[in-house]
Amino acid sequence: MTTALAIRTILEIAVSLFVIYCVYNEQKIIVIEDRIIKYIAKKIYIHKRKKAIAKKKAAKRAQAARRQAVRSEEYSPKPARKVYDINFAA
Repeated sequence: MTTALAIRTILEIAVSLFVIYCVYNEQKIIVIEDRIIKYIAKKIYIHKRKKAIAKKKAAKRAQAARRQAVRSEEYSPKPARKVYDINFAA
């Protein structure tokens, strides 16, 4: 008997015992599955909320930057008007 065959046989026996245990204690397994599903759903919800909040903050920062750019254009000194000398000697 090789090592690979021995490991495979042990794993098959373990899986068979696990299936028998699950059938015998089905209600406990259902409770565990529900907990796992709720945990995963909560993680997905939190991830989506964090992503939405980050997107909203980025939009606010971009809007503030645009507003600052407009303000800096409004308050910057305007170039002086060109004055043309119409009094010339002929």
